[in-house]
Amino acid sequence: MDRVSVKALRLQDEALLCEFECENRTYFERSVTSRGDTYYEPESFHQALQQLLSEQADVDGCYYLMWCEDTIVGRRNVHHTDADTGEVGYRVGAEHGGRGYATAALRQLLTFELPGFKRLRAETTSNNVASQRVLVRAGFIRDGEVRQIEWGGRTLTFNTYVYPLDR
Repeated sequence: MDRVSVKALRLQDEALLCEFECENRTYFERSVTSRGDTYYEPESFHQALQQLLSEQADVDGCYYLMWCEDTIVGRRNVHHTDADTGEVGYRVGAEHGGRGYATAALRQLLTFELPGFKRLRAETTSNNVASQRVLVRAGFIRDGEVRQIEWGGRTLTFNTYVYPLDR
């Protein structure tokens, strides 16, 4: 596996990030709700990035890019779900999956100072075995919480994983 590094989202990364999102749009939309056409327009993308950077500055969320050398291979984020809990999310580009980047990046993230979080939580669909492996390999434990949603004419079942942060 090539070495992956996790770096905080920056305005300077806008062009490469937009390219990454556009290149992977169809791939991502197979498993997550579409952001819509407008999101990918330059001005809208810029506004969305500014919003994330504002949340990051206010410590309402932590946003990171996963890099392999000078290429963005994925994104990782942590959002507050309540006063003590952060929801972890990530996406890896189509041509970068299966290389261990998500696991390595999650392990790196767990070494970062994540202000205000006492535990992290993540959800993945019950059929997304690769995502489940990433979470377990990084030390998350399935807590048994299950929720279902209707999406695209089918019912998706989500499993929840937790990771207590030592503070």
